Amino acid sequence: MPELKIVGKTRVKLSGRVQKLEISPTTAVLQEANQLKRQGIDVIDFGPGEPDFSTPENVKEAAHQAIRENFTKYTEVGGILPLKQALADKYKKDWGAGYDAAEIIVCAGGKQALFNLALALFEEGDEVVIPAPYWVTFPEQVRLAGAVPVVAPVPEHERFILRAAMLEPVLTSRTRAIIVTSPNNPTGAVIPEEEVRRLVKLVRERGLLLISDETYEHFSYQTDRAFSASALRDEALQELIIVGAVSKTYAMTGWRIGYALGPRAIIAAATNIQSHATSNPASISQKAALEAITGDQGSVKVMKAEYRRRRDFAHAALAKVPGVSCDLPDGAFYLFPNVSRYLRGEVRDSAAFAGFLLREARVAVVPGSAFGAEGYIRISYATSMELLAEGIRRIEEALRKIKN
Repeated sequence: MPELKIVGKTRVKLSGRVQKLEISPTTAVLQEANQLKRQGIDVIDFGPGEPDFSTPENVKEAAHQAIRENFTKYTEVGGILPLKQALADKYKKDWGAGYDAAEIIVCAGGKQALFNLALALFEEGDEVVIPAPYWVTFPEQVRLAGAVPVVAPVPEHERFILRAAMLEPVLTSRTRAIIVTSPNNPTGAVIPEEEVRRLVKLVRERGLLLISDETYEHFSYQTDRAFSASALRDEALQELIIVGAVSKTYAMTGWRIGYALGPRAIIAAATNIQSHATSNPASISQKAALEAITGDQGSVKVMKAEYRRRRDFAHAALAKVPGVSCDLPDGAFYLFPNVSRYLRGEVRDSAAFAGFLLREARVAVVPGSAFGAEGYIRISYATSMELLAEGIRRIEEALRKIKN
């Protein structure tokens, strides 16, 4: 195992699991773009998966009130009871799903909820099926838990929409779980209700777990919101786990509040892990999240309408770029264009292509390889119309250099 020199003669050995861990490509893009910005270079950043809106005023006021009331001590490890009850009420109202407090955990972001679950459920020898394109963190968390991520490709000609039948070829006797996300990051694809039902039927028949990441649930442009697997809870009491967050819906990425709902024994195990990791999520953030979920929802409608406008504009602009093809996504706030026609010579793959755009166009994007899909890039349209227009103009201009 390689050694890392720290100070003088002092050396430490890094664990095997850390050496196998890849830095989050989305974080790497953000860091590189910020470094250029600090040098005074004008960079248009299409990389972050983060709303450009401000946290709603009523949510910020709830946080101020929590501070004024000195709500600044430790809370219950798995979250305060009012917030858990608010989540239970939300899923009952929205989807008819009955959860109680013992079946809910509140975490420091959806990412921690997923990591708690990975540690609680997976071990050496297990296989976890992850449809691709996938969110960059899914396979890394599975590996950190000692299990093996097994990729199930979802083709572009299917508009990147996952079908239950696509998973059958990769299921084995070692398969423990399937992790899906809808609306999808990075493609924006939304799994239709009938396919969610088939997925639930599949895990029940095979004795598997289904972890459904529904972080972008409100940003679905064909329906009021993406269909939640929680609506089928009564059919899969022991097989279904829902993960969500307030991060995207309420522009609260920095507040770090996510959650998971599922079988009591699994939630108890995840809570036990959290008790030895971070303890409770931030007390003030929990109060803010409570207001976000129970308060006025007007801000969500405003954001969704604006994202739809940006999506339509950016998609139409990309459609005019020669050699680039892109499906119109049904959800989230990303475009996932196919740029494979430009991958040749020194720009041999999507990572090199992203580097080329950063150098030549001063536009930051995330390579598709980060999401298990070579030949694509992810563009976040969670930015202004002006920057979308200028950024896509710069991309088109830079691509002429490759073409020529």
